[in-house]
Amino acid sequence: MTIKQIKKLNKLNIPNNAIQIYGNHSAKSALLNSNRNCYLLCTTEKKFDYWNDFIISNEVSIKIVLLEKIELNDISNSNNHQGIIVFASKIIKKKLSEYLKKLSSKKTKILILDQLTDPQNVGSIIRSAFAFNFDAVCLLKNNTPIETSSLIKASAGEIDKIQILEIGNLIQEINILKKQNFFIYGLDGNGKIKIQEIDKTDNRIALIIGAEGKGLRNLTKQNVDGLVKIDVNPKCNSLNAANAASIAMYEISKN
Repeated sequence: MTIKQIKKLNKLNIPNNAIQIYGNHSAKSALLNSNRNCYLLCTTEKKFDYWNDFIISNEVSIKIVLLEKIELNDISNSNNHQGIIVFASKIIKKKLSEYLKKLSSKKTKILILDQLTDPQNVGSIIRSAFAFNFDAVCLLKNNTPIETSSLIKASAGEIDKIQILEIGNLIQEINILKKQNFFIYGLDGNGKIKIQEIDKTDNRIALIIGAEGKGLRNLTKQNVDGLVKIDVNPKCNSLNAANAASIAMYEISKN
């Protein structure tokens, strides 16, 4: 970003901790998310009418600034912005305990990501969680990628459509879920239960996905109700975490 562009944006009082959200789907989802503050919409003259109509029809209060396409490239360090960049706050996450207090539905599916570190994987998994009708995704307060433009883009904006929860000590959170009648599954290549054989009568299910490469931590394995596996070609070492999570969520969504 040039000094001239920085000065231009600084005059608009964008908070220093604001993140960039670019791409049509991601920008729309962010603008409509009440758990996110949106400060500024940057677009090109060609797309001004489209975005102006969008914010008016959806009663979104945000300032629009016109920039050249090359300026958007420089700001986002990418040419994949589709002519739109929204400066916004990170999502305001709820605590799991707060979410459970207000939970009235008997049939609930929650996904827990245990120390996954790749933003692309995390974003992709969040996208799949929304696609397969999971109700919430839990991210550890520590050892989790920070919310970034690339993570949001990888989720195709679905991060703004699903409840994102923040959890602390995983074992304590597992015990809280159990007290709320959740059956806790951990996805593990050495699991004794095939994912398609899980008990379909469980109304409240939590699925834990372990870190890339390492998988679930031993203490996590010891505290779940059951370890489930996906049958793969025995000559295949393992599935990518995002792919495995998608398959598991698809099977559980058939519940």
